Amino acid sequence: MDKEYFFKTEQLAIWRPSGVLDTSKIRDFIDFLNSSSEVKEHQFNRFIDLTRISGISVKYQDLYPIANERKIYYQKSIVPGVKMAILVNNPLSFGMARMYQMLNDDANIEINIFETIEEVANFLQIDISILRT
Repeated sequence: MDKEYFFKTEQLAIWRPSGVLDTSKIRDFIDFLNSSSEVKEHQFNRFIDLTRISGISVKYQDLYPIANERKIYYQKSIVPGVKMAILVNNPLSFGMARMYQMLNDDANIEINIFETIEEVANFLQIDISILRT
């Protein structure tokens, strides 16, 4: 199986979780981002592709502390202009992504949710071929 998270370019981290999305997978990706931030000189955008998940085992009370921690991190460590694109393909993943987006209002990161990879490429201002792996 391919790695679920990786850098496609120096400026783009990609996460493609599969199976049931739970808090341990989310925390593993956050650990990857945090360790990458320590070694990379430049701020980088994030692309989260939720189209491969088969279910979500995350409740609001699980997501709230994670989102709050990230919001504090974004406000302290991220320069304005960094973007996060979340690709969804069903109402459940959209709902969770929207909840995360709302919990991170006023953070130094622009989070948007999309239903097509073309919209993601346009938002991140990159060639669509970079997103297709």
